[in-house]
Amino acid sequence: MRRPNPDEWPKLVEEFEVSGLQQKEFVAKHDLSLGTLQYWLYKKRKKQGLRATDLAAKSVAAFLPLEVVASPAPQARERFFEVATVGGMVLRFPVGADAAYVARLLAALGAGTAAST
Repeated sequence: MRRPNPDEWPKLVEEFEVSGLQQKEFVAKHDLSLGTLQYWLYKKRKKQGLRATDLAAKSVAAFLPLEVVASPAPQARERFFEVATVGGMVLRFPVGADAAYVARLLAALGAGTAAST
């Protein structure tokens, strides 16, 4: 493992910060100690008066493009109705389901109900 002298470390820290590599990748590529790199990063940030929360605040927010498409969800909801039981069970039936069947099913489940659409 390579042991750079203290004069080399500021250059290595700068190189790491612009490299886009993870710490482990950088130290493997340069045959360095991970703990020593982390120490020098800490030392630099402490000297600059930066904390982790400050670094997060300085992060640049990036927005990704977004494409909005029509969803079939509203149509799907229109084709069903739901019955919620007092016990928290939700049963979904197609619109036009036989009311007698729904009533028998609820009676068989022994459920007090509150209907919703």
